[in-house]
Amino acid sequence: MRDPRRRRRAGTRHPLGRHLNETVRVSPAVAARRALWGVTAVAWLGVLRLAVAFLHNELQWEYVASHSRADAPWYYRLAGVWGGGEGSLLLFAAVVGAVACIAARRVQRPAALWTATFSVAGLVLLDLLAASPFHRLDVPAVRGFGLTPILEHPAMAIHPPLLYVGLGCTLAAAMVALDGGDPAAWLRATVAVTTLAMTIGALWSYVEQGWGGYWAWDPVENTSLLVWLAALVALHAGWRARGRVRLASVPWVLTLAGAALVRSGTAPSVHGFAEHAAVGWALLGGTVVTAALVWRLAPADEASVRPWQPVAVVAMAAIAIVVALGTAYPVLADLLGNRRGAVRGEFFSRTVGPVALVALPFLILRLRIPRARLAHVGMLVLLAGVAASTFDRQATVVVRDGATVDAAGVAVTGHGVTVEPGPRFDVQQVVATLDVDGVRMRPALVAYPERGGVLAETAVDPGVWWDVQVALVDADDTGTATVKVHRRPLVWLLWLGAAVTAAGVLAPAGFRRRRTPPTRSLPTTAAGV
Repeated sequence: MRDPRRRRRAGTRHPLGRHLNETVRVSPAVAARRALWGVTAVAWLGVLRLAVAFLHNELQWEYVASHSRADAPWYYRLAGVWGGGEGSLLLFAAVVGAVACIAARRVQRPAALWTATFSVAGLVLLDLLAASPFHRLDVPAVRGFGLTPILEHPAMAIHPPLLYVGLGCTLAAAMVALDGGDPAAWLRATVAVTTLAMTIGALWSYVEQGWGGYWAWDPVENTSLLVWLAALVALHAGWRARGRVRLASVPWVLTLAGAALVRSGTAPSVHGFAEHAAVGWALLGGTVVTAALVWRLAPADEASVRPWQPVAVVAMAAIAIVVALGTAYPVLADLLGNRRGAVRGEFFSRTVGPVALVALPFLILRLRIPRARLAHVGMLVLLAGVAASTFDRQATVVVRDGATVDAAGVAVTGHGVTVEPGPRFDVQQVVATLDVDGVRMRPALVAYPERGGVLAETAVDPGVWWDVQVALVDADDTGTATVKVHRRPLVWLLWLGAAVTAAGVLAPAGFRRRRTPPTRSLPTTAAGV
């Protein structure tokens, strides 16, 4: 026979034990938030470990030896962290996770938080399992290959991380939208940061590369442009428009799709990452899953209260569709037709230009709105710079020592060709000395034997009315140089317009919260419960 006192003791709960059991329970939102913090911390630990390896020349790591040199300045060694596909994917996951953690502080819906957590965790796992930068060499390298020569530029330290921040804001916007909040602030951040990042990249191309342009309609460039356009469409459509949650999530879906395209190596690109077919397919699968989740988790739409801006939204959506089709065509041609295809920049220019003109009256009308005035003034200046720069003149001429020739409306006088030390102590460059309308310019060709290539270092003379850019194409021992001369008008409007646009989007008035007018309480109906 059992002791009744034992049964009574077994059935009695101490108040302290009951309190501990209650405190152990964690809500799904808190669990998802903590999981997001955890995977983001793992990503940043990996980035920091990689940064230490680059800064301390730990050349026993294969990735470090491939993208760093022992004699390189510390800032170029640090930029090697994101100088290749493996490290850049890890940094991308870390930056996206950090932005998502900031947005998660005000997100309460578990589904929105878990969507962000799975996205960041998928990126981290994909990098560590399929494209890990932490493989060791059997024999440590002696010096290392260093960055690709064209990446050894101060913009390398700013452009990729800044672009990742802008792309990370797209995930934050999707989280807030899935939570039922207004993602306008995060969409504005996406537009502003990606505007600055793309402008820095365009300026980098303009002063560094020898083809004389700032935008080549390259797949890497187009993916960022698609995200920028999608954020603009979602921002101008209004938060009370139909399909608002799905519309606010499109930039993040396009971010993943762009990453899949760029990192798979399927699209021809002049500055894409190394080919990782497995990474591309995995990111494509993540894109499809994310799109399906957003479609499934998006709450039901309410009636549209705030009208759309039809002309602007349709115009920007049309531009995005054209850019997406042109960017995806080479991949589809390769998959379906078993042949490599390419879309020239003329296609984009001739199709995007007329559509952009349709949106021009909308920009002018938006100047009437005080809080949006600065951003739209910047866009008008930017478009003016794009339009003016299309009227460039270019010519390829042969200039002999002491001779003067006319090229693109400027007088070019040759002063010989010399071989000089290059930007690094271990390389040499061929330099042509020229007078272009009385201005001394020295374009060069730099040889990089370990990379097996030659890089053109252009000379640029910026002016108020036009820029003159000279690139050295060829030279011989007689002092004769073949140069390509570009004269492009009003290019400075591009950089000014982009800066004003970003400042206008981030202006305090644009982030000011609107006070919701008090509403009268209505009788509760069965449909509203």
